[in-house]
Amino acid sequence: MLAFYHIFLLFLSSYVIWKVCDSFQLASIFIGKNMPNGTRGATINAIGSSIPEFLTSIIAIFKYSDVNGALFGIANTTGSVIYNITIIPFFVIISCYIFKNVERINFNKRILFRDGIFLIFTQIALTKILETGVFTYISSFCLVFIYIIYLFILFKFSIGEKQFEQSNTKLQHSKSLLVNILNINLFSLLFPHKKEITKFNSVVILTFCIILFYFMCHILVSSSYALGDILHIPSYIVAITLTAIATSVPDTILSVKDAKINEFDESITNVFGSNIFNISFCIGAPMLLYNIVYSTDIFLGEDSVSDINNFKYLSIIYIVISMILLSTKTKKYWKIKALFFVILYAIFLYLLIMKIQP
Repeated sequence: MLAFYHIFLLFLSSYVIWKVCDSFQLASIFIGKNMPNGTRGATINAIGSSIPEFLTSIIAIFKYSDVNGALFGIANTTGSVIYNITIIPFFVIISCYIFKNVERINFNKRILFRDGIFLIFTQIALTKILETGVFTYISSFCLVFIYIIYLFILFKFSIGEKQFEQSNTKLQHSKSLLVNILNINLFSLLFPHKKEITKFNSVVILTFCIILFYFMCHILVSSSYALGDILHIPSYIVAITLTAIATSVPDTILSVKDAKINEFDESITNVFGSNIFNISFCIGAPMLLYNIVYSTDIFLGEDSVSDINNFKYLSIIYIVISMILLSTKTKKYWKIKALFFVILYAIFLYLLIMKIQP
């Protein structure tokens, strides 16, 4: 019975994160409306939608200040990468069929390969660090520095001159307070009399989104650990599956919403940009902060690190496959591609189940 309670908390926190994404997207689109093509998705959307992964890593390593806390954060980001690179493209393609955008599915190959290659490089860097079995000040900082390099490349060599034009800054308010609460419509709840989106209310909304993400991530971490204890499985297994899916809800929602309005480059750069942010910053920054606060290196267990690294090698293979599938434009094969993405994730789950078999 206690297991169902914690599963309910996981679903509840996921629901809140999902609904908050609606307000987050409106605010992020307004703030990033003049960014070059493929940049908003890889920065504002990617960072904002990856805040749950970042907060989850912070909470895990400081609340459970031991090896398990560090492994939990690493496992969560690993699971998020695999989920993002398989399930989100599936939902993007399916949403295109639902909203009749199939004929216009077209991703910029240069943007796709720019972010894909950098993501592979980031994965390899983390894999090599994990092979040492320890996070030092230097290795933690190196991961953070990788993301700084990515941002520099992103803005210095932005691809394309297309600008995202904000076509509608009007706000739609429901007259029912209950509806606004259930939908967690932050614009309506915090600015009920405002008729338009502004820079000020966008910044306020983004701030509140991050606050809500923090509390929901706290629930995710606590419930994940509790489920692991109840089911007698390592906490990192829960992190790489249930927690990873829950924290990837914002990435999924934002990518699908961008696909609905034909912003395909943004929908996919959000996937790759989020993964780069997850691996470099969401792991590197919490580890570095822990190194500084406790003036010590973080030593990891060999068995758990080996298991996680095996899935990281798998994720590199998945990234390459995803880049190939998304770079081809053949219209009649999009349904097959969508199915193939699901099969990839199913293979990952199968391998994970085999790993926890006694």
